[in-house]
Amino acid sequence: MRKLLILLVITLMATPAFAITGLSIGVRGGWVNNYDQAGLSLGDYKADQMNLFGAQIRLSSLPMVNLILFGDYAWKKNEYDFGGQNFEFKMQDFSFGASLVYPIKLKVVSPYFGGGISSHNLSYDYVKPLSLSLDDEGINIPGSMTRLGYHLSGGVNVTLPAFPIGISAEYRWNWIDTPGEVTDYTSLILGLNYNLP
Repeated sequence: MRKLLILLVITLMATPAFAITGLSIGVRGGWVNNYDQAGLSLGDYKADQMNLFGAQIRLSSLPMVNLILFGDYAWKKNEYDFGGQNFEFKMQDFSFGASLVYPIKLKVVSPYFGGGISSHNLSYDYVKPLSLSLDDEGINIPGSMTRLGYHLSGGVNVTLPAFPIGISAEYRWNWIDTPGEVTDYTSLILGLNYNLP
């Protein structure tokens, strides 16, 4: 891994300045909604929403399409009451991926649509009283796993005139290839990007 990082830094330093035109880096945040995983059940409660935070790199100098590389962290932490007994639950999704999007280039506002793939590291933690039976309450918590995902997306980029700052908003339909049944959900992601010269 260290050798790969050193090689990447050397390659970027040796690249002519014009080659990185169209590169932007940014942060993003948003919400995961309608998260539906067949192997996850919290009895009468739902775990269908998560917060999301991440970073992205956008390369817009490719012909016809833009490449977006991203890393996101989605999580939910909550406490639930089962017959007076406290059940603490935390769900996490670390994802890394890439999207190819087709932009409709306008002066300030540029809509886009596309799709991509990602790798999801899903983990689940809980704390329960010894007297609480998971089976009796209809609670099923899967083990941690790393699975392949794919998505379709539509969004808009807003470029601020005379500033190297851009704002993006994206709606995404996501699927994760989890055991038994595919997990599907939607996400709304807002980004703040710095456009390199």
